[in-house]
Amino acid sequence: MDTKETNRPTGRSKATATKQGTRRRSDGNQPIRSGGAGSSTAPTGTATQNRRAPSARTGQRAVSAPKNPVRENNAPPRPRTRRKAQENVPAPDVVYTQPGPFYKYRFLLHLATVVAIVLAILFGMSIFFKVSTVTVAGNEKYTAWDIREAAGIKDGENLLTINEAKISNNITSKLPYVLKVRVGIKLPDTVRIEIVELDVVYAVEATDKSWWLMRSDGKIVDKTNSADAEQHTVIIGIQLENPVVGEQAKAFQPELPEGETQPITVLAKEQLQTAITIAQFLEDSGVIGEAASIDVTSMGNLELWFGKRFQVTLGDSLELGYKIRSMKSAVDQMGDYQSGILDVSFTIKPNEVIYTPFP
Repeated sequence: MDTKETNRPTGRSKATATKQGTRRRSDGNQPIRSGGAGSSTAPTGTATQNRRAPSARTGQRAVSAPKNPVRENNAPPRPRTRRKAQENVPAPDVVYTQPGPFYKYRFLLHLATVVAIVLAILFGMSIFFKVSTVTVAGNEKYTAWDIREAAGIKDGENLLTINEAKISNNITSKLPYVLKVRVGIKLPDTVRIEIVELDVVYAVEATDKSWWLMRSDGKIVDKTNSADAEQHTVIIGIQLENPVVGEQAKAFQPELPEGETQPITVLAKEQLQTAITIAQFLEDSGVIGEAASIDVTSMGNLELWFGKRFQVTLGDSLELGYKIRSMKSAVDQMGDYQSGILDVSFTIKPNEVIYTPFP
């Protein structure tokens, strides 16, 4: 019995050929049709070179497109575009919700809680922070009790409501020797007061021949006698009118004698202000308590004594600060054995101190 041998493609080959179908060549020419054993069209070009050899068992197989097609002229591969899945996703709907109801009672509850906390804090302050101790530092002329009484602080007063500015004003107004005051508190029950007292005061005679002590800002601090006045810097050339402790000094303006019509060219208050200015410049230059006297009798020829060694001629009231600094510099250069007249009026030689020894 004659047997005919037939090369029949296997099921796998048919499925591959059907699935591949018609493909285009990578070089853009006519498509290559993959067929079975009876295909009459022979593939050409690049596809022919990349065609797989037919299997000896299954016969001729379908031609598949190359995985890495040859590009002409090294052209870059065309980008592949993929449709994003999000393009077809519909936008979500906007859902509107009604606002929550206003709970009046809940708001009142919160408000009541806050008020209760504030009241509790105030109640605690009134119970636990009461003044029981007052400390004083820097005092020499006044006792600690005098300063506390002048401050007006009472036992049991609320520590956190202490008015520091008011306490400072009370002390400086009632105690004239106090120049500066600093007030602080220390929990739970202490008030601390630090004061700065005057280092120097100036003696001025009043119209009734009494002597008074004055600060460099013109405030009267105390009444004294002639013997004690010599221990301070004496201001000559003016008299005080009705001085009162704790108040500003007022200079007495004398009236013209009968029969004289010449007007007064120099007012007493100007002389007093000039004396105060000289005192302040002395303190600024470090001459504290070293000046024996300040003479403002003649406003065109002001003078002062630096201790008992130097008589200082200031001239007029112009540039008093510069003149006093020049005097202090000249005195520092003098020997302890030297004494005489220092002319800092700068009328003889500008910006030069003239020293003339005593005979």
